[in-house]
Parts: sequence; structure tokens; C-alpha cells
Amino acid sequence: VVTPERGVRVVDGLLTGLHEPEASHLLMLEAVTGREAVARGYEEALDGRYLWHEFGDVHLLLPS
Repeated sequence: VVTPERGVRVVDGLLTGLHEPEASHLLMLEAVTGREAVARGYEEALDGRYLWHEFGDVHLLLPS
């Protein structure tokens, strides 16, 4: 199980869609990039009116 506490070992980045702020999926994103990067990305997505879920936009997350 990937969590911020356990981290990841071999991931250089993650291409993912946008999910609801309460989704457990965000823990995996935070494990790769850190909580601050995920929060900044979601803030930009909201400001830019990006689309969510299956037919939404995609973003690339890279470790800090």
C-alpha cells in the first residue's frame, strides 16, 4: 500500500487524473510528490476550471 508515510521507491513521476479532494487516491499522489505539491496542483486546477473524473484533464506529478 502506497501512503505518504511509507513512500515510494522507484517512481519518477505519476500521470493521473483529478479526483475529489476527499479521495483516498490522494494519499498515493502525496507519497510521490508531497502534500504541498498536490495542494498547489489542485488549487491551479480549480482556478483553471479543469475537468474532473473519467472525462477530465490529466496532470503530471513529479517528486520535489
